[in-house]
Amino acid sequence: MDTDPRKLEELILDGQVDELLTLVALEQVAAAWCGYCARTHLPGVEDDDPDWWAVFLLQDGEFWSDELRVRTVIDLLVELAPDDKVLGAVGAGPLENFISDNEDRLVWIERRAAASARFKEALRHVWIWSLGPNVLARVERAVGEELARPTNKVEIVPGELPGTIHIKVNDELVEETETDVEHVEKLIRRLRRHS
Repeated sequence: MDTDPRKLEELILDGQVDELLTLVALEQVAAAWCGYCARTHLPGVEDDDPDWWAVFLLQDGEFWSDELRVRTVIDLLVELAPDDKVLGAVGAGPLENFISDNEDRLVWIERRAAASARFKEALRHVWIWSLGPNVLARVERAVGEELARPTNKVEIVPGELPGTIHIKVNDELVEETETDVEHVEKLIRRLRRHS
């Protein structure tokens, strides 16, 4: 690709996705996305990866406004992923973002999973439990196994104020209970046994 990655990023920032796609083919988008995901990037550390534009593009709402384009790119990502790590990133990224309760999309996903072991492998990495039991059940049938679900980390700890107990799920306060100051530890032990 002879196009400057900075120019491609600027086009995305300016909302000129259609113009960008006159400069690069969808195969190049998918290859660049896979290339970026194949390399190691440190969280919180900015780097100058020349393929970042493709990741940025696949986060753009205008790119997602064309159903055929999105489906084509997902197929290309699955095809071009060089290893299981990148195939998992396809599932946990663009494919997961694609899944919805839209009947046409679900049928397409079911057909692709039935036709492609690589697609099915990518589909194993989606986290979609929030889309409802019907969608989850259909995707699990397409994969042929139960999908991963998040585990809730429950903590029962003394609250900031004397005589309070905080119940947290995944580090978020869900309930505060009050008791006598001298009973806090005893009540925490009892609640932990029953959680």
